[in-house]
Amino acid sequence: MNELTYKQKIAMMRILLDLILADKRVDVREEEYFTQIACILGLDDDAKADVKEKNSLLALSEIRDFQPKDKEMLAKLMGKMIVVDEDINYNEVRLYNVVNEFCNINIEFHIEDYPNYRFSGEEI
Repeated sequence: MNELTYKQKIAMMRILLDLILADKRVDVREEEYFTQIACILGLDDDAKADVKEKNSLLALSEIRDFQPKDKEMLAKLMGKMIVVDEDINYNEVRLYNVVNEFCNINIEFHIEDYPNYRFSGEEI
């Protein structure tokens, strides 16, 4: 993985926060995973304000310029964020697909890989 800049890390965390908020339920497992990712990226509590203030569309435009390996890493993080609460929500998958398409990540999320998980929201 290439070393990400602070701005790129904030963009990535903004998209992950959007995934958490997509189903209008914040599960403790999502919060823990989000915190774990922030620690891995070397982000402290002060960065949380920057993540919340980051415009999601600007975050997408920055992610679009990521190196392929960094896009792949983001896809994996998004996929795990979708399933960490053992509920696959329609809006989470929709957001994944928007990021995937707009940023040219080209890594599909396969719902069929999680047959024992709950599905919520509109029909997937």
